[in-house]
Parts: sequence; C-alpha cells; structure tokens
Amino acid sequence: MISINRIVLLQIFLVLFLSSFHKVEGGLFFRKRVYVELFNDLGLNVTVHCKSGDGDLGSHFIESPNGFYQFNFKPNLFGTTDYYCNFQWPNNFHWFDIYVFDRDHPECTDCYWKIRADGVCRLNYLTKEYDICYPWNSD
Repeated sequence: MISINRIVLLQIFLVLFLSSFHKVEGGLFFRKRVYVELFNDLGLNVTVHCKSGDGDLGSHFIESPNGFYQFNFKPNLFGTTDYYCNFQWPNNFHWFDIYVFDRDHPECTDCYWKIRADGVCRLNYLTKEYDICYPWNSD
C-alpha cells in the first residue's frame, strides 16, 4: 500500500513538472532573466518608479533626450510576475503594467519600451519598430 502511494505521488509530481514546460521555455526551474529598458521619447524629463509584488525598484530620473532606465529580474515560479511603473513629468502622472507574465512571456525577454505622451510602445522584434503601443492605464 505504501509503495502504491509513492508511485502515485511520483506520477503527480512528474505530470506537474512536465506540464510546466508549456509556460516557461526551459521548464519550471530554468526561467530566463528578463531585461526591461525604458527610453524617454517625450522631449521632457520624466521620473519613473517601478515595482512588483516582490520588490520596489525606487524612483529614477530619465533625462531628455535619449535618456533611459533599465532593470532585470527572473519571473517567479508561478508565472504571475507583474511589474508596473508610475511615470511623472510636468502636469502629468500615469502608470502602466510594464511587464505582465501572461502578456509578455515568452517573446519579451528583452523588453524595450518608449515612453510617449499618449502611452508606451514596445519594440516589435519582427518589424524592428516600436509599433506595439498601449495607452496609459486609468483608474
């Protein structure tokens, strides 16, 4: 009876482990590091404050023109990683989910974003243009 329970537990573990391969390239224990770069395309200086449920990256000043801020992380074990950023410049305050596992994984391991007045645009690796654009989130 004990050996049957061990076999059943081993089978459950193997099913869970093997099923994790569809969510993360390389499997459950080998998640690739994600690199995020935010480029200032506003023509004005901007302050960016990014954080996730696991950590606060603090505020960073991105100068205009051509300033940028970058950070990196490994998605969590459960595939629920979400980084959001607040963007502030004179008379404006906006926020956006800059990385959402379900939206951005696996194609976005190097996530290049341009900050614009009407929202943010991500680099499309097929067209080599910043044509994946989203408006600012609203409450």
